Amino acid sequence: MIILPRIAKALHHPALAAFLALVLLAIGIYGLASGQIPKWWCIIIIVVGALNLLGLLGKPSEDQAAHS
Repeated sequence: MIILPRIAKALHHPALAAFLALVLLAIGIYGLASGQIPKWWCIIIIVVGALNLLGLLGKPSEDQAAHS
């Protein structure tokens, strides 16, 4: 599950990659709230999901780079 956003981004499906990153964030938050997942796993899942999401938001698209 953790590598799926990277695969979707590599296949040029940024919307799918963003959705999967949000799913990771939701799983991590749910795990912290419910206590069903160990705390350190939740933190790792949240960090990976946030990094995947920020990686998608931080890069300008090709259209924006061409106009600069």
